[in-house]
Amino acid sequence: MNILRTAALFALALFFLFSCDKARTPVEPDPVFDIFVKNDYFEIQAKYALFLSNEEGETVAFRWLPSEDTAHVQVPGSKPGDRFDCTILKVTTLEAPGSGVKDTSLTLTTYTNLSSGQHINLRDLSFQQFTSLKFTLTGFTTLDSICVSDALALSRPQANNNYYGSYLVNNTGRCWMRVLVNGEHFWRFLVFKNVGETLDANTIDVSQLLFILSPPIPMELPFVTTWQYKLDGVVDTSRLEFFPLSEHIRAPGGAVPIYNTVQVFEPVNNDAFDPNRPYIDLFRLQTNGPLAPSDGYTYLSDNFYPAVPSSLPEPTFDLGATTAANNRAIAVKCIGDFDLLAFSRTRNGNPNINWEVTTKPQNGIVLYILPDVPKELGDRYPSLKNYDFNTQVRARAENYERLNYEEIVRKRLENADPLWQARGGYLGREESF
Repeated sequence: MNILRTAALFALALFFLFSCDKARTPVEPDPVFDIFVKNDYFEIQAKYALFLSNEEGETVAFRWLPSEDTAHVQVPGSKPGDRFDCTILKVTTLEAPGSGVKDTSLTLTTYTNLSSGQHINLRDLSFQQFTSLKFTLTGFTTLDSICVSDALALSRPQANNNYYGSYLVNNTGRCWMRVLVNGEHFWRFLVFKNVGETLDANTIDVSQLLFILSPPIPMELPFVTTWQYKLDGVVDTSRLEFFPLSEHIRAPGGAVPIYNTVQVFEPVNNDAFDPNRPYIDLFRLQTNGPLAPSDGYTYLSDNFYPAVPSSLPEPTFDLGATTAANNRAIAVKCIGDFDLLAFSRTRNGNPNINWEVTTKPQNGIVLYILPDVPKELGDRYPSLKNYDFNTQVRARAENYERLNYEEIVRKRLENADPLWQARGGYLGREESF
């Protein structure tokens, strides 16, 4: 009997135990919308903040981002699948030496409809260096022309300075110069490798330099204007090594030429003579060209090409003006198919403000109402809180051969590859209304 009673009591205990477990409601963690940020800047370089907004424009999260550190921004109480607009604020302050006057600039970028788990990297991806190149030319009768690619001339070689040259060269470890002397029809050239911050080439005997026997390659640009372009032969993209093939950099304030055709020279005679060409089958070309002011259209591109392109594509898409109800609204008309729309409002003064919104385009009018400014920012910058912008809206349509909208936004946020636009095959047009 004792054994039966013990067994019955044990079974009853098990029943109550499992009944309690079955009735117990498990505690689930509160779903949270997450944004992860890594800020590599010193505070003296720039100060950053981030805020998240819901569909009504209300601020659901705000924080200043610590310099040289990481931050985890959350929206407590959010639900799985929630999306928010994310705005990144960059504050830079410059002081004119000796004046005591500070000039503050606020740069805001809003990414619309972001999902949880995004990673944002704030860092400078510049990889090119500037080299101080100095030399003296000898071994010729007349110096007819000289070009140091992607370089600003500080002192051009001429008779009154004994043909001393000083240039500031933009490069990734390789640069070159070409000269026309003695009325010759072919350029002579000299390549510099393993270049650092300074390069004193001492005396260069031009008579010993090799000729460029191959003819220049003509490259036609879409229209006649004051083009800015950068053409590089690719040496190694993984190491960010390129060979500059652009013309020289023009001095600020100097005459700006108007053209639509470029003659591209390469520092080779022919493949048989010099088989070790530093750029064999890949070129990177970046362009920026404003059309006539009446059209208000700026051509933008960044792409890789297997050879120097003879011409460039023109956008098949367009942007049109529309009326915005107030300074808080940004609106533009999208015409044709493209991948990303960026439009902005600006303010000139102290502080200078530029607020750009990145969103997915659609045919017809796209309207966006800027979100609420967090109280802390509004108290510090009243002109930002009041949306005190100029009446002008600047819009940019971006199209990519090898990326879609979601991939473009991710590339921008992750900010990991300085060549991402060229890899994506970028073509854009920018207009002001």
